[in-house]
Amino acid sequence: MFEVLKNIQGDVGQIMREQVSQGPQPSSIEDHMRGTRTYLCGMQGDVADLKMRVDRIEKRLGLADTEH
Repeated sequence: MFEVLKNIQGDVGQIMREQVSQGPQPSSIEDHMRGTRTYLCGMQGDVADLKMRVDRIEKRLGLADTEH
């Protein structure tokens, strides 16, 4: 019984070491995802600004009835 417990303890220790070595990886992926979301939000703002600009130009040209 003692040998079985020692083997389990060794296996658990190895699993813990593997998890610790993989620790930074998920956080770097999360950082990358946050950066991607920030970039996309900025792009959405730019597109909204351009849409408003096009709407104003269309209005000045008398094309305000067209829908996007």
